[in-house]
Amino acid sequence: MKIRVAKNIGFCSGVNRAINLVENELKKGNKVYILGELLHNKQEMDRLQRLGIEVVEDVSIINTNFRCSLVIRTHGVARSVYEELLRLNNINIIDGTCPIVKRNQEITKEWTNKGYNVIIYGDPQHPEITALISYVSPSVKSYIITCKEDAENLDILEHDKILVISQTTKQVDEYKKICDLLTTKYKNIKVFNTICKETINREKEVVEIAKTVDLLIVVGGKHSANTNKLMTISKNYNNNVIIVSSEDEIENDFFNYRHIGIISGTSTPMWQVKKIIEKFSTVECKT
Repeated sequence: MKIRVAKNIGFCSGVNRAINLVENELKKGNKVYILGELLHNKQEMDRLQRLGIEVVEDVSIINTNFRCSLVIRTHGVARSVYEELLRLNNINIIDGTCPIVKRNQEITKEWTNKGYNVIIYGDPQHPEITALISYVSPSVKSYIITCKEDAENLDILEHDKILVISQTTKQVDEYKKICDLLTTKYKNIKVFNTICKETINREKEVVEIAKTVDLLIVVGGKHSANTNKLMTISKNYNNNVIIVSSEDEIENDFFNYRHIGIISGTSTPMWQVKKIIEKFSTVECKT
């Protein structure tokens, strides 16, 4: 048996930054709260909670009688929530929003204030999108689309000014198809490539690995958008693809495959990947 481990694996830089912010606050001895899930990975969230962080959905339950730190999740929060947080006393606000997500918010704010309606390619229920939509100027219209077909059915006037952006973790090929369609349909259009380069690199590598292995294991949270995206892409090239969130999910049948590939979503910690690899410790691992 051979095991091929992806080069682009473990946390992306944005998630790694947020984790470091949390751990630095804990090292200072501060009480640390996180507003919502910091990232979509249950095992990592469990680890942080064991270290002492507390996840809250409403800042009103935080005890402000003593100074504490509140970390904003990587996906960001609504503009109104962020502004409210800055007005709070006795709470040290630490912005863990991914810098690429933050750039999306700034682009949306700037161009919709210039009168551009915005088309957003993303999941309407994803926290990144629910936060992003709050940065749209109230004077323009916003449209959230999930596929090229949605773009084809948009009811927008040809002369309208259009801004096009994407959720940072969406599939780059589909976004390109959407942009190609919209740029031929509308003349006054501004398109931004807002998909994270790290996720693009993973997409390219997962295609290469999926073509060469008998079984592909995607390590990550089952409700993580970037993890599920990698699985979807992989299945175009390999029929044996499975998401695994812990080493306990490695089945005996997996050992029957001669060549196994291991990749991960951007919210998957390296320690979780290593535990999966250790499960195959009796075989030669090639990275």
